[in-house]
Amino acid sequence: MASIRTRELAKGGASHTVTWRDPETGLKSRTFGDKDYGPGEAKAKAQELKDFLDANGNSFKLAATAKIRKDSTKPTVYEVVVRHIDLLRKPQPGTIAKYRNMAAAHIADSELGKTPVDKVNKAMVIDWLDQLVVQSRANQPTGQRLGRKTKGNVHAVLSAAFATAIDEEVMHRNPAKGVAEADLNEAREPVYLSPEDLVMLADRIEPHYQLFIRFLGGTGLRYSEATALRRRDITIREGRASVRVSRAWKSVGKGEEIGPPKSKKGNRTVTCNAALSAALAEHLPAFGLDDLIFQFPDGMYLRNSKFHKEVWQPLMGQLVGKELDRKPWIHEIRHAHCTHLLDANVPVHVVQARLGHEDPQTTLRVYARMSAPSDAAAADALG
Repeated sequence: MASIRTRELAKGGASHTVTWRDPETGLKSRTFGDKDYGPGEAKAKAQELKDFLDANGNSFKLAATAKIRKDSTKPTVYEVVVRHIDLLRKPQPGTIAKYRNMAAAHIADSELGKTPVDKVNKAMVIDWLDQLVVQSRANQPTGQRLGRKTKGNVHAVLSAAFATAIDEEVMHRNPAKGVAEADLNEAREPVYLSPEDLVMLADRIEPHYQLFIRFLGGTGLRYSEATALRRRDITIREGRASVRVSRAWKSVGKGEEIGPPKSKKGNRTVTCNAALSAALAEHLPAFGLDDLIFQFPDGMYLRNSKFHKEVWQPLMGQLVGKELDRKPWIHEIRHAHCTHLLDANVPVHVVQARLGHEDPQTTLRVYARMSAPSDAAAADALG
């Protein structure tokens, strides 16, 4: 703990010296004299510094930060972010829930999140951004550096919250504006999955989930859409299965609930090929009309995080470095579906409708990133 030594001065008055051992800089001291602060004020300043040091492990840096927070009358960064999210009306409830989860995981308990907004500068935002890591309950190992896209999403929420605070005259400037570029981590390269890779994944995964992986590869549905399907959502006529997509899992608080798809065009009907239709015809009779058709063996729905940790990640551990060069995300099965259709000269508007993309440019961007065979064909054409 810090200590105070008071010494009476020959010319009158006294000095009050606070001494402490800082965990970073070693033995330190600071003196407050009656000549500089006045008799009562000097002693009070010394006692205040001692109290802040005692409460913050003798770290002057932490003590100074704590004093700044105490002296400010402005809301903290986290309070401003919560206020901003509370005012949102346009995004779907699932999107707002994601914003709340991001704020709770990456802002609430951070030094930045506890800081009054009038004390925040760009350097603090950059430090916070560069220190972001994966939290528990995510689909990646806890403590791993956060991916560039996720960092960008969290930063966007923070910057938008500061903009709202400026509109409400709580802040005068946006210290998060223009600092996203401070993170220089390279974006992850997408993993291309060939038709043969999709067959291999379905063969190598645990038997209980083989039809599920075949279904993702054969329909291009989002994970959240496929796992929300009931028996009544699939119709089989003349050996051909049609899948009516009208529901998807959404994050709500710390849990999930079923809501509408990601966008208006997400409401669609997707037709299955003959082989997948036959497999579904054999699979469906075991379920009631309102039962989810893809479940864990214990009957629980295929929660994304649980599936990744217990099924997908162990499978990747077996395959990466052998059958696969790099670890694909399960969402890249959907990207592969898009790429294979366009490689087969299926019109863009048909693929767009099948995938539920709002904009055909989204479909083409996926194709531009993923299409390895087309790039090879282009090279061969020059030969």
